[in-house]
Amino acid sequence: MQTHYQKYKETIKKVARRNYSKRVSWVNKHLDTSSCMQCGESETICLKFHPHDAEIRKKSKITGINTDARDEIVKLIENSKILCHNCWIKLDNDLIELL
Repeated sequence: MQTHYQKYKETIKKVARRNYSKRVSWVNKHLDTSSCMQCGESETICLKFHPHDAEIRKKSKITGINTDARDEIVKLIENSKILCHNCWIKLDNDLIELL
């Protein structure tokens, strides 16, 4: 007799991957209509939340997609500036100051 997990192993994996993708895309949707506040870069893949990007992305990957679970992440997003990767590096190396 198969256990429940063994019987539905592939389905469980597929659902887990789909939910993970939804959580990752949720963060990127916040950047869809944004641009770097320093240089104007608008390519989503280049944009980051300064200074909380790593924390936002880490928490969004493990937190459910319901509204209540996302409150902490939304607060971090609201307290962040949007910068492109290049401007982030320049800021970290004191080559620019935030406008």
